[in-house]
Amino acid sequence: MTDLRTTEAGRIRSGLMYRGSRAIRTTLLAVALAGCGRSPARSPTPPGAGPAAGAAAVAPVPMGQGVRDQLLAGAIDVLGRLDDYDEAAASAQVFDRLNQWSHAVGLTGPATGWEPDPLLKTLPQGLADAGGVAGLGSGSFDAATDVLTLRDQRWLADIAASARRDAVDDLDVARNLFEWTVRALAPVVDPPAVPTAENGGSRWFLPGEILLAGRASAPQRAWIFLELLRHAGLDAVMLATGNAAEGGLRPWVPAVLTGGEAHLFEPTYGIPVPGPGGSGIATARQAASDPSVLAGLSLPDRAYPVQAADVGSLAVLVPAAPWNLARRMARIDTELVGTRRLNLAIDASALGRAAAAALPGDAAAHDVRLWFFPWETIARRKSAGATVNRALGAELAVMSLAMMQPGGPGSADRMVRPLYVARLREFRGDFDGPDGAKRAYLLARPSAAAINAAVAGLAPQQADGMKRLYDQLKENATYFLGVLTLTERDYETAVDYLGRMTLEEHPDGTWADAARLNLAEAKLGLGLDAEAAALLEADPSPQRFGSRLRVERIAQPGP
Repeated sequence: MTDLRTTEAGRIRSGLMYRGSRAIRTTLLAVALAGCGRSPARSPTPPGAGPAAGAAAVAPVPMGQGVRDQLLAGAIDVLGRLDDYDEAAASAQVFDRLNQWSHAVGLTGPATGWEPDPLLKTLPQGLADAGGVAGLGSGSFDAATDVLTLRDQRWLADIAASARRDAVDDLDVARNLFEWTVRALAPVVDPPAVPTAENGGSRWFLPGEILLAGRASAPQRAWIFLELLRHAGLDAVMLATGNAAEGGLRPWVPAVLTGGEAHLFEPTYGIPVPGPGGSGIATARQAASDPSVLAGLSLPDRAYPVQAADVGSLAVLVPAAPWNLARRMARIDTELVGTRRLNLAIDASALGRAAAAALPGDAAAHDVRLWFFPWETIARRKSAGATVNRALGAELAVMSLAMMQPGGPGSADRMVRPLYVARLREFRGDFDGPDGAKRAYLLARPSAAAINAAVAGLAPQQADGMKRLYDQLKENATYFLGVLTLTERDYETAVDYLGRMTLEEHPDGTWADAARLNLAEAKLGLGLDAEAAALLEADPSPQRFGSRLRVERIAQPGP
């Protein structure tokens, strides 16, 4: 068994004790729309860093195609390696380069040949205004929202490239991306798919924040899954039951479009919907024509809430956020190639038509509209900003903690935010080596002595608060290491991190439910089916009904 704790912990522990009480330092984390704040001062700034993010863009000058290409490629490259830079300076440089490129390619001129997607008319006016529909035709980039969007999309594209593994077939790729989503995003109930006055939710996180936090409600899981599918080159939509004219639509599950069929994935249950006889992944047409398909998701004490009769009149919800429909983002798509490519733009109307054609019955009978959830996220951040910021702070403040990382031969020590750095490297698939995610996660697991030394000079109340933050840092890093090693199929190491070091040490902790689910996967990987089944049977999380179905299949393996 590969023991990560013994291979690298010695060097990291020595780094934590660097200069006694100053071994661990903190930076403030700005948990608002602009992202996760700036990196520690010792992080290098990118070459040619521009002015402050709110400054005006440099006036355009004539330039050749090669220079224009370098401006855009350089901006995307910086966003892909924010762990190497001072984030505030990097964001300023990206903003400056994007607007220079926009001027150079003529995007700041009239929007000739561009029209807003007709499905924008399906949005309620409040969501359209909050999402900035009026500015979608602009060629100028916004210093906060657009840079943050491109950062998040770079992360998603990197995850899609890594998480698909070596799959080639569309459904195999989709299955791998869904497994990554379920494994990486611990199930929670907030925010709901459709907020109400009684249940408005607070965790209205953008995609990058969801990824950093590692926790997601069912609609957030669906959103991330759909984003990954798009970056993998696959078409997918949300499906909804109900009727917009008779009490509203109820978002149901994501559907992957391939071979003229819509294949169903259940984010609340954490499983693809099994096809007839438990074989394969069910299509919407199979779910409509064969009542046993969705009935198979029922339990003795709980009927699955959607049945065959509901599937014949499904609505299509196209998962296009404002940035997916913006003229400037569509132009970026035409310029980036190879590993830099970002599938940003969505032809929402065309995707909606393709999805309707893959559903049972007459394609024209299916309501097609935009999925409100991404737009609701943006609107709620504006209308309930203080509530959202408190939720962000509770989960992402730990990303601000910085520590001294010892340099290798010929390299100086430097301050890093180990948990933030580890997350970004994991998104890229950089797991091993001196600059890999594992080493950064290990650095985020300080000893009790190091924590005590770090808070020794603080007032008692402040020291208690900081100690809780350090404990959270260590707990998060331990859990994430378990998930990473499970991703690598290093099941024995995953069992140690998820079981002994997370579930046993923190049975009521933040990650207890998710650790139980992923520990069951590791046990299955080791062939310990009975132990896995016991863990799944004890699952109290929002995924519990899917866990109980899995227990039945473990006991009676199907096709």
